[in-house]
Amino acid sequence: MPARDAIAAVTEDFTEHRPAGGPETGDGPIGWAGYGESRARAAARTGEEESVLHGTARVAGRSCVLVAFEFGFLGGSLGRRAGDRLEAAYALATERRLPLVSLVATGGSRMQEGMIALTQLQRVAGAS
Repeated sequence: MPARDAIAAVTEDFTEHRPAGGPETGDGPIGWAGYGESRARAAARTGEEESVLHGTARVAGRSCVLVAFEFGFLGGSLGRRAGDRLEAAYALATERRLPLVSLVATGGSRMQEGMIALTQLQRVAGAS
């Protein structure tokens, strides 16, 4: 199920919070050949710039910060830009004192970003 369909299924409303800056370009932080083209195909197929969406919503009448993974975007994998979005979602939830609801559909760390992808797990754990 696409992330936006999952969001629509559980929320009464959703206001997406988009990060500053556009989509990443090139072959990523370690120069993995073809990575840029893979991201471009994933974006064309899903309509998303990254594997993670986040924003504010109401679920069962309660305000929250919501995170949803788009599995169609490189298997919902976690790279630097996805980590940025997750960290921003946790910061927003903390700032507004709201619960964070996660709709998880991920294949894990994004191998095309090497160790940078693995460090996102620590980043997200620290932010949570």
